[in-house]
Amino acid sequence: MKNVFIAAAVFSVCLSSTALAQLSTRCFQDDQLVTIDLARGRNAWARKCGLITASREAYLNTENEYQVFTNGCFAYPAVPAGSSCSFHVPADEASACITGLNKLGTCVAGCTTPTQKVAFDGRMLPIPEAYASGVTTVTALSPTSEPGLLRYGEQTIRSYVAGDTQEDIFALETKEGRRLEVTAEHPMVLGDGTMVKARTLQAGDTLMGADGKPLHLTRVTVFSFKGQVWNVRPESQVKLENVMNAEGFLTGSVRFQNEWAQDDYRLSLRDEVDVGGL
Repeated sequence: MKNVFIAAAVFSVCLSSTALAQLSTRCFQDDQLVTIDLARGRNAWARKCGLITASREAYLNTENEYQVFTNGCFAYPAVPAGSSCSFHVPADEASACITGLNKLGTCVAGCTTPTQKVAFDGRMLPIPEAYASGVTTVTALSPTSEPGLLRYGEQTIRSYVAGDTQEDIFALETKEGRRLEVTAEHPMVLGDGTMVKARTLQAGDTLMGADGKPLHLTRVTVFSFKGQVWNVRPESQVKLENVMNAEGFLTGSVRFQNEWAQDDYRLSLRDEVDVGGL
């Protein structure tokens, strides 16, 4: 199954509110690159044309991000009314260079359907609602957690991640009555603490609940989905602080799908949570 790369808005304190709005438009509407190959093609093109350095290209590829611009986009000329996009920006290195482009920021990938609720500062909210409400922190595991007593803290959100996609969605249903809809590559925590991709799960598997108790999968349904998927990216790069509560399941932030995608990670509970084991 393909690994879908979904555009997202990445917010920075270095950008003005106008720039943030432009970046959101690029990532949500004008410049969605839906595969990793296209994203890397954009970065290779930008490097070839002197718009980013080779080291910046390598960094963006590692983060599964791609360069976007204030006045150019992949969708041009099919752009929404009011768009500032006036150039077609390629997504392959072989394309001709363009002059007059202004760098804006980067876009990155996302993971859950828009109705799914995630814990934000004591409230369970759909991610789009948290974004619209201006919520700035997401609830994630704390290093003070103990066996049978998971503790949580608030982590500053670096970016909200969202974008349109058309792909298979995995609906996970448990004996305990919980249900979660995620993309194929979305990271889930098994009962033994191992992080796995949703597409590997099947009925009979045991997942870890957000309360630390086991969740017994009774059904995994795959259905075709066309629409937006969402996730969040905490500022913290501590893996434990990127494990969150989604509909009562322990699940990983978008960092596990992107920069940590090739890692093996396990939430090891002994006398305490072993952060080094992640």
